[in-house]
Parts: sequence; C-alpha cells; structure tokens
Amino acid sequence: MPKFGQVHFGNVYFGESEPPTENWKRSLANIPLGIRVRRSIGKSVTFRIRRGNGYAGTVAGVAYQDKYKYFVPSSINNPESTPYRTHWAAAVDYWKNILTDDQKQVYNKKAVKGFRMSGYNLFMRAAMKGEIAMYTDRGDPASYDFDKDDLTKDAAWHDLDLSTIVPSIARAVFIIGHLEGNAVDWEIRFRKKGNTNDVVHSGMETIRANVERHRSSIVAIGSDQTIQYKVDNEAWTTLDLAIKGWWT
Repeated sequence: MPKFGQVHFGNVYFGESEPPTENWKRSLANIPLGIRVRRSIGKSVTFRIRRGNGYAGTVAGVAYQDKYKYFVPSSINNPESTPYRTHWAAAVDYWKNILTDDQKQVYNKKAVKGFRMSGYNLFMRAAMKGEIAMYTDRGDPASYDFDKDDLTKDAAWHDLDLSTIVPSIARAVFIIGHLEGNAVDWEIRFRKKGNTNDVVHSGMETIRANVERHRSSIVAIGSDQTIQYKVDNEAWTTLDLAIKGWWT
C-alpha cells in the first residue's frame, strides 16, 4: 500500500465489532477511548486506552493512556492509491456476483469460528492481501500509459515501472499495444523482471508496413510492480501501451 506517513492504530482486525463495554466507557473530554477504538483529537494525535500487562516498564493491571503522532493525508484520491481502490471495487464485485452462496457460507463460518468479523470482511481482507486469485479490470483510462517517447528504443532490456497503475499484490498484467512502422518485423518484447533466458517472454510486432496493429500481452510481475521491455531501434510511427488489468 502507498505510505502517507506514520499512522498508529489500536489493536484490531479489519471488520472487528465494537470493543467490550468496559473499554468503550473510558473517555477523555467526552471522546470515547478503548483498546480497539481510535479517535483523533485536534487532527494531530490519537489516544487509546490499553492495559499495562505485557508492556515493558508498566504495572500489571494498570490502565495506561497512550498518545501517538497522527498524520492526516490531504486526500485519498491520489495516484498512489488508485490501483488499490480499483482492486477493492473488483473484490466487492467478486463477492457480490461471482462467489456462490456456498462459497460465501464458507467464509461466514470461518469468520464466526476464528475471527470477530463477517465473512464478507474476511474475504475482502484476503482479496486486498492478494490471497484471492482474481482478475481486476482497470476500467476505461482516458489515455495510454506509455507512448514511443516514454520508451528507450535500443534493442536492450529496460525496466518499466507500473507502481502507479497496478497494486503490489498483482502477479500478472494484461498489456494492450497499438503499433505501426514503415517496415515489417519491428518488435517490442516483455518479460518478468529478473528473467534472463530468452524463452519466457511475450511481445508485439509489425506485420505490414504503415498499418497500425492492435495486440495484447500477458506479463508476469512481482511485488516491485516492475516489468521489463525491449524495443527495436527503429523510427516507430506509433507505439502506445496501456495496462488493461491484472491478476492476483
């Protein structure tokens, strides 16, 4: 996930229910506190109540109030978080429209048995951690992600950073390309970063002079969100690339 700064939260699983009554009743300036309750005060600090047991320098049975630095992002609508919002929406759709009732029931039973959350929340947590094998359609981007001027055309392998497009949990990306040149067999190739053998790769090439071609490739990607490409050193007329989606 993108890092906005140091943010401290209470001890809680995603989707956990309200904290016990004895902790809920604790308050500071009419602001409820608790082991699992997070509240900002003046948008600058977060307080919570925790027991002293098990913490260095504390007395067993004594309740301590912790004060943490608190960071508020100016906006969550930023390029770094866009891939994760897209993946969240895809996971919601997967739960609603792809999972069967029996599959949902498996999550519901597991959540009740081992976690204090709903089956839906348990599934969403797994999906956002990349534990659910699913395809995420990116949607309808307004423009290509890369064009010929963004790419190094020297017939050598180079990194292509996709960190603002796909989340770190992506394991393969679906690339579409529009290409044109004034000769045949001009090529762009793709491979997973770290591969060195010229066997497992994909690519696109011109097959007729001065005719635009529309092609696609699937490329494995690691948690560094980077793949590699190699473009022939030619005077390309068109070489546009866009990420259509990804798999986890």
